[in-house]
Amino acid sequence: MDLVAGANARSWRSRLWLGWLAALLAGTPQARADDWADYPQRPIKLLLGYPAGGGGDLLGRLFAARLGKELGQPVVVVNKPGVSGALAAAELARTPADGYTLYLADTGILLVSLLHEGNWTDPLQLTPVSPVASLAFAWLAHASFPASNLRELVLELKARPGQYSYASPGVGTIAHLGAELFSQSLGLELLHIPYKGGGPILADLTSGQLQLGVLSLPAAIAASRTQRVRLLAVTSAKRAPTLPEVPAVAELLPRFQAVTQVFLLAPPGLPSAPVDKLNAAVARALESPALQAEFAAQSAGIQSGSPAELSALLRRESRRWRALAQSLGSRID
Repeated sequence: MDLVAGANARSWRSRLWLGWLAALLAGTPQARADDWADYPQRPIKLLLGYPAGGGGDLLGRLFAARLGKELGQPVVVVNKPGVSGALAAAELARTPADGYTLYLADTGILLVSLLHEGNWTDPLQLTPVSPVASLAFAWLAHASFPASNLRELVLELKARPGQYSYASPGVGTIAHLGAELFSQSLGLELLHIPYKGGGPILADLTSGQLQLGVLSLPAAIAASRTQRVRLLAVTSAKRAPTLPEVPAVAELLPRFQAVTQVFLLAPPGLPSAPVDKLNAAVARALESPALQAEFAAQSAGIQSGSPAELSALLRRESRRWRALAQSLGSRID
């Protein structure tokens, strides 16, 4: 009887322990969701991988202002330029997964580990939140450059191989890769000068220190308001609605397109509850007629979607641009 009683006692204690553990596990997701019910309760820092003054910086600030209204808290922009956005990605990876530091990144960070030496953050290990926009680029020339359109540009470059250089916002950016693809496709010889973002390029182009540059369309539109810079071509599949007089490279090279994706990332390990809140706020922000008008004025295409859709997009873009970078080989320096 003692053995039976002992066995029954042990069985009862086991059932009690398992029941308590099951209840604890069942309650954990709800408890964690409840922890985020009032998120956000203070300002959010938004990292940008661009210097102040460029096209990406302008779009980032427009987006941050609208997102802050949707979240009910200020979204404060912090510029962290360098290494095609990798410095900002590294800072994001070091921050706590508390939802108060985010990164508005672009496709260039997908190529950093391929094109730069060092132990860089894998952007696919960061937490995807939402797509935000897509951006094409433009070829610009100082007013003194002996070409006023795309065809004249190509003729001038072919006539003087190796004598001209162009600037891009950095090694491995889509502006850089798209320019290299353009040069390779037409058999041009151009020296690449990497800058840390579009703002400094725009300043040197308008002052005449640079002859050629590839900039995002928002920065190109800003440049077009002066008489010191000419817009020669855009890298979208078609002409930009805001620049109907500027041809697309695809008119000379059919099917050519070089467009960067812009998307919102969070630190690794951010739970789904705040990610879902942020994703919903981004969707509302992108539905705002005011933000849509501001993006359209900069020729930025609205891109929205779920975190899972962003993850799939990043993997597709990574495969596409990495293949191009590898095909260019030593020309990516």
